[in-house]
Amino acid sequence: MTSKTNQEIRKDVSRFSGLCLLYTLAMSAVVTIYSIVTLLIFIYQHGGGDLQAAKEAASQFLANDGGMYLFAVPVGLLIFWLYRKKQLFSTDLRHKKRAITPKAFLILTSLLLLAQTFFNLFSQFFESFLNIFGLSIMSSVEAASADSTTWTMFLYSAIVGPISEELIFRVAGLRTFEKYGKVFAISFSSLLFGIFHGNLPQIIFATFVGFIFSYITLEYSVFWAIGLHIFNNLVLGDGLALLYSYLPGVLVGLVHVILLYGGSGLALYFLYSLRKEISVYIKTNKPERGSFRSAFMAVWFWLFTIFMIGNAIYMLFL
Repeated sequence: MTSKTNQEIRKDVSRFSGLCLLYTLAMSAVVTIYSIVTLLIFIYQHGGGDLQAAKEAASQFLANDGGMYLFAVPVGLLIFWLYRKKQLFSTDLRHKKRAITPKAFLILTSLLLLAQTFFNLFSQFFESFLNIFGLSIMSSVEAASADSTTWTMFLYSAIVGPISEELIFRVAGLRTFEKYGKVFAISFSSLLFGIFHGNLPQIIFATFVGFIFSYITLEYSVFWAIGLHIFNNLVLGDGLALLYSYLPGVLVGLVHVILLYGGSGLALYFLYSLRKEISVYIKTNKPERGSFRSAFMAVWFWLFTIFMIGNAIYMLFL
């Protein structure tokens, strides 16, 4: 690899990581402003008298509301739209004229279930480890897997969130990194996607599914990736939660285990049967030697990573 390419990789990774950090800070600012305005509204509704009751009511409302995220999304899209020189919604959306077959959909769905299984197993293992030190990760797990209980949270988690994340990480991210090879683009955009979630157990899950959505974007289109992302959140997330609410308690655990482990087993079977094709794909699209080393030398990547993981660790002590 030439020194020029080395510098370009560090520059692109630093710039995109820095923008991810900027988006995170912008989201925090929007959430803070939204929370303050909400509190003022509740204080007004309580006649300005009982401040404690107003605070509790506002806190309960904000715990299940997705409005703050709906306001934050346009800010993030604006940041990356400007970064991509206003091509985010035009030339960046190019796609192959290739449809996902029923078999491909089954494979991809099973991989999503495998990711969920990894998430559950990691959460259980890490919870046991943290309990030794008197800590718990369950609040982070619940935050990552909570069901939508309001229409605003449903709108964000099932539709707006998936669309915005695909546009940022699969469109802007992949287009930024694809000149260094598909494997590099898929790997690094997925890693940044995982770190962006700022939740220890969810980092692994999000990185895993990031690989799936990135591959779909490059080999099919971002519209298929958006569709599968919505399917994951809407059907495998809120949809299953709704289904479980109608089942007897004794059946919920049984159905969930059969679904997760059955889907995971199917995913492992597909991965094994397609191992040669996967190996050829990786060899054909591998980056130049030293590409990942150059990427991990990007200063803003580490600033973004330290900030997000540091915040995730801080949440354990709350």
